Amino acid sequence: MRDSVRLLGALLKASEKAANIARACRQNETLFQLLIQEKNEEEKNPRFFHDFKTLADVLIQETIRHDIGSEFPELAKMVKGEETNVFSNTLGKTVTVEVLSTRMETTNLLAQVLDNNIITAEALANEIHRDVAVSEVPVDTGIDDFSFDIDVSDLGIWIDPIDSTADYISGNTLVDEATDLHLSGLRCVTVLIGAYSKSTGLPVLGVINQPFYTCQNSQIRWKGHCYWGFADSAKNLKMSFPKPEKLNKVIVVSRSEDSTIRSKLTNCGFSLIEVSGAGYKILSVATGLADAYILSRGSTYKWDTCAPQAILCSQGGGILDFEKFTTNSESTDLDLKYHEDGENHANRGGLIAYREKCTLDLLCKSLVLTTKL
Repeated sequence: MRDSVRLLGALLKASEKAANIARACRQNETLFQLLIQEKNEEEKNPRFFHDFKTLADVLIQETIRHDIGSEFPELAKMVKGEETNVFSNTLGKTVTVEVLSTRMETTNLLAQVLDNNIITAEALANEIHRDVAVSEVPVDTGIDDFSFDIDVSDLGIWIDPIDSTADYISGNTLVDEATDLHLSGLRCVTVLIGAYSKSTGLPVLGVINQPFYTCQNSQIRWKGHCYWGFADSAKNLKMSFPKPEKLNKVIVVSRSEDSTIRSKLTNCGFSLIEVSGAGYKILSVATGLADAYILSRGSTYKWDTCAPQAILCSQGGGILDFEKFTTNSESTDLDLKYHEDGENHANRGGLIAYREKCTLDLLCKSLVLTTKL
């Protein structure tokens, strides 16, 4: 099996195991309340008054790192994510969370976090150590018929274990009936795993898993859905679902988007809809629920955008730096890139996520020309 197919399989399986852990934590109310821990001042996203880190976040991040490293040892140190792996229990004991060699060792470690609740720790350890097959991943297209060239030695990986943590915690669902966009709620929660080229800084392979895609209400059991996309510098494009062709002139934005930017977009005929979760916003563009996602501020991070950018690139779209685009739209260096940048992993110039070039042309007219006047 070629490394490319093996890597894609490893990322898909890791995303589904992550989704299983997220569902297990969310569906056990006693466990869920125990897991929530507010982030300290240094870790908080400045956009939010309250920001949370859950044990689910940490477990998923460390499980993805462990599983990718087991399949590709050369990538073990190249998997980077949002969370620290330090967690404190309700008794004030601080534990470094990691996946250990055996199920029992991981159980005993988690029991320290869970105030010696062995039954719950064992349930989580079972999910962490369970083998997940590619056939279990709820994706539209399998990987058997796909093959592409990828240099594993040139890869770095960014992961967001649970994007839209606030929606994961609250679970309050609100849907825009006209577009079918989920404005908030568990559908907005995503697991993001993106691989990028260290030599170019550009994303090449992305996997997005929605752990809470549909719910069987009679049993309160959630099922997920998964997407993947590949794009390289030679414009070899592959994806797991058909590219939507229809445009709807809908742009998804954050609740804090600048009023001047909003006015420019609406004056160009776009409808603006506020949606939760950076990963879900960009996925909405990829799946055709929106034409673009605009963010004029540097409040997303590399782990938010690497995976979904790869999927948009596989459709011929992409994610551009908002500030660069609005000040020099003719530049050939507008794409978000993922080179190491010290300790600041923010997409500081904001972003424009798009699927079709014609949408980008309209955005140029509404954002760039009006900005220069």
